[in-house]
Amino acid sequence: MKLRKLLFSVLAASGLFCLSFFLLSLMYPLPDPKPYSLVVYDRHGTFLHAFLTDDEMWRFKTMAEEIPPRFKKLLFNKEDRYFYYHPGINPFAVIRAGIQNLVSGKRISGASTITMQVARLLEPKNRTWGGKLIEMFRALQLEWKYSKDEILQMYLSMIPLGGNIEGLQSAALLYYQTPLERLNTAQLFDLILIPNNPNGLRPDKFPERLHQERIVRSRLFFQKNILDRNDSIVFAQTPTAVVRKPLEQFAPHYCLHIKQLVSQRTQYTTSLDLPIQLSVERLLKNHLRTWKLFGVQNGGVMVIENKTMRVAAYAGSDNFSDSASFGQVDAVQALRSPGSTLKPFLYALHMDNGTLTPKTRLLDVPYDAEGYSAENYDGTYAGSVFADEALCKSLNVPMVRLLKNAGLTSFALLLHNLGFQSLESQREKMGLSMILGGCGVKLEELTAAYAAIANSGMYAPPRYTNDTSAVQRTRIFSDAAAFMITEILSGVHRPDLPNNFESAVNLPVIAFKTGTSYGRRDAWTMGYSAEYTVGVWVGNVTNKGNPDLVGSKSAAPLLVDIFNSISHKNQKNILPMPDDINTRDVCAESGKLPTPRCKHIIEDFYSITHTLGKFCDVDNEYLISVDGKMQYCASCIGNHNYKSVTYQDYPKELLNYWKKIGKSYTLAPPHNPACQRLFAGEGPKIISPTNAMTYLLTYDDEQIAFQASSGVDVHDQCWYLNNQFLGRVNAGTKIFKPLVSGQYVASCLDNKGRLSIVKILIKHL
Repeated sequence: MKLRKLLFSVLAASGLFCLSFFLLSLMYPLPDPKPYSLVVYDRHGTFLHAFLTDDEMWRFKTMAEEIPPRFKKLLFNKEDRYFYYHPGINPFAVIRAGIQNLVSGKRISGASTITMQVARLLEPKNRTWGGKLIEMFRALQLEWKYSKDEILQMYLSMIPLGGNIEGLQSAALLYYQTPLERLNTAQLFDLILIPNNPNGLRPDKFPERLHQERIVRSRLFFQKNILDRNDSIVFAQTPTAVVRKPLEQFAPHYCLHIKQLVSQRTQYTTSLDLPIQLSVERLLKNHLRTWKLFGVQNGGVMVIENKTMRVAAYAGSDNFSDSASFGQVDAVQALRSPGSTLKPFLYALHMDNGTLTPKTRLLDVPYDAEGYSAENYDGTYAGSVFADEALCKSLNVPMVRLLKNAGLTSFALLLHNLGFQSLESQREKMGLSMILGGCGVKLEELTAAYAAIANSGMYAPPRYTNDTSAVQRTRIFSDAAAFMITEILSGVHRPDLPNNFESAVNLPVIAFKTGTSYGRRDAWTMGYSAEYTVGVWVGNVTNKGNPDLVGSKSAAPLLVDIFNSISHKNQKNILPMPDDINTRDVCAESGKLPTPRCKHIIEDFYSITHTLGKFCDVDNEYLISVDGKMQYCASCIGNHNYKSVTYQDYPKELLNYWKKIGKSYTLAPPHNPACQRLFAGEGPKIISPTNAMTYLLTYDDEQIAFQASSGVDVHDQCWYLNNQFLGRVNAGTKIFKPLVSGQYVASCLDNKGRLSIVKILIKHL
């Protein structure tokens, strides 16, 4: 009966204790674990960078499996031999310590387990009886919530080791400049001793004290044969004195970007390939060394591995520590004008619309659209050019025309799908000038977008983790468009070919596009091989322009050097020819399918699925009088003698340009004046104002330009505004008119009776 009562009392007491412990734990939960320093590694596991915690400590997370077995043995013998057996409190040690302290009249033993020390590190308190009881309560909570290995990991990561160093891994790297697993027995033993007096036994400040402590404390370990004769030799040969050095840091801008991407991570294995990173940094530094003499201070490089989309290299500047040149500004993330680097994506849009192939003819004549006058970089015009030539020469006027035809909305959507998030806030301000650099993008965005071309039109965001799994890509444009663009950009007969192109020994086949922003503030070269995509920006982060800052000579040579340095395979092709690609003959005058009248035929790539099958509209057959002075049609040929002659009908804007520059050309003779058929054909093409456009005017007397283009056989034009006569001008001449707010219908009538109309809305701000 007594035994039953005793058992009941024990069970009741245990239940009461458990209930009380549970309620107290709800009322007083464990403090949150201390934050750890973020430690960044490259894809090979090489240390790159580490960051102080928010409380300004070096506190690296030290995993239990990282600890050498010999160290654990030393640690448990010194601190807590029964760590894996007690519930957080060692009752025998508590009783022993209580008796010793009571007999001596002072505190000579603390009985703290490793778990209790973790509790004290999480919630420091004065060493009183009350504080000790709280430690015990917290120790029980820790054992309830965490495993033994997790508690050991917290202890090894938080023990104070002098100054702002906490944890074994932090001390190993800062004191000894080596990972923890490479420390010898003497150094490991020192790290066990330092927590007894963290600031008094620091090896970088008080090595003599630490040496004396090592001698005294190691005696018992040698006596118990925990340390042997070989250890004594190591102890004798290993000095306690060290020189604390800053951690060697690599890829600072990249690691800062990683810190922004991850929040709760303590160790992060990234995509970076340190050997490639160091090579890129060296080449960038060497390249800018010369340009700095000319006032160009900054540059940025990004390298993406096409297959995995891992970022292999990321250099935001040539020298992070160079405050005079604003080296801490990350050029990879800075918003910069892209110059001409967006043009290939406009080509992709037109190619998938079926309106463009490499040999499509594009107009390159003075052009005014939406009040924006486009002109080429060198101020000259070619008149008519092939599309591949226009892209290689980076002609501006054909691109503005192409963007006008495609529409800003369609192009902006394409860029959005290509990851250009920076453009979202700029949409309302973007106009046709965006294709020439009239917007701001990041080097990171551009490089990833060019990687989409290298991946046959499939886009995926850049990866910053060391993830080699299959990439989830989204098709943005066809593989046929990517192939045709690559064929254009990989040509070697280009005006922007850098001087070091021919001498590069390891250079694979690369496709590249240069770009220069307005005011020569930014020089770009974006390029890709079968293996990598590389983006290069050179300029001044202060936006200061430089007359020598041109993509072809400021950025392209660096791109070639980078490819020559990082490429291991001399690939002969970048992209395989898709099944959808074929070749066909086209007329050299129009870039369209030839008719029997076309005399000059060339070969062109085209997409079987997308490219429209339009026939040449330049070479046309006319019925001409025998003397060649008159043209007949079916309505007036009658019994007249005639001959069939082929003439070239070029666009009227091209003919007007040729007339202006004095270039000779041949036109079909005028139509039979006795013909009763009304004049047909296209009327004047109104260049300004643009149909369905809303014009926001900032001041009252601001004027709107009225201008139309007509054929060379048109002499004058009459303009009407809301059916009111505005004026008569020579064909192509502008009229300027101030307008009040409201809706307007503008009409242009040529001297052949043909009429064109546009509708506009005027608003005054």
